[in-house]
Amino acid sequence: MRCTDHAGMRLLYFRRPSQQVTSFPLQVSETLQMNRTKMQTAEPAQQAIENLYEKVAQDVVGFMVDCQMNDGHVNVGNLQFAFDYAYRPLLRFWRDFELKTVIEAVTRQYPHWHAVAETRQRTAVDVLREVEELLACHAFDEANAEMMMALPLTARPRDEDAASEWICSELRKRKLKRELRFAQQGGWRCGERAFEILHCIEEAKFGLEFWRLPTHVARTYRNRCLAGH
Repeated sequence: MRCTDHAGMRLLYFRRPSQQVTSFPLQVSETLQMNRTKMQTAEPAQQAIENLYEKVAQDVVGFMVDCQMNDGHVNVGNLQFAFDYAYRPLLRFWRDFELKTVIEAVTRQYPHWHAVAETRQRTAVDVLREVEELLACHAFDEANAEMMMALPLTARPRDEDAASEWICSELRKRKLKRELRFAQQGGWRCGERAFEILHCIEEAKFGLEFWRLPTHVARTYRNRCLAGH
């Protein structure tokens, strides 16, 4: 799916939530202590995110190498294919996605991909902009899945169509007009995509494996490449 109303999506969903700012006055010593505590809490979390996306970057490059790709294959479609292969069923996988880390790893493996893109009247900036749009789409679906997960089991939509209706109703209720327009694109498939992410995450909680369809396709393709087909 191509995002046609993506600018706001990128701002709203493709970033980490900012820290809360205290609105009442504090003594300087108390403020310093609070900041120190926040930093001590945030540092391990940030390190965990960095470690995760270093592994994701390794998987992305590994996928491209296993599929016998070269510099000329570094494009939006193949990068998305590789991202789907490297997907983890984590609640904020797409919203916290460290694109810089992943692209740096890809560039180390394929140092001439920028030049190849230019021969096709594209630039690396063009490619990365489109990749960001795709990540924003996934981040939007992930946020919708999180909204549904917050509901009691008995109150959750029962199927993809009901999920689409619920998501649009919820966005309408919250007066999120841009998000509502975005959800209604592509034949109201927002429920299908959010449902798939929700199932992946919830199955993973029980140690079960449930692949998104794009992940299944990417893994099957890689296995066929390795088998010489």
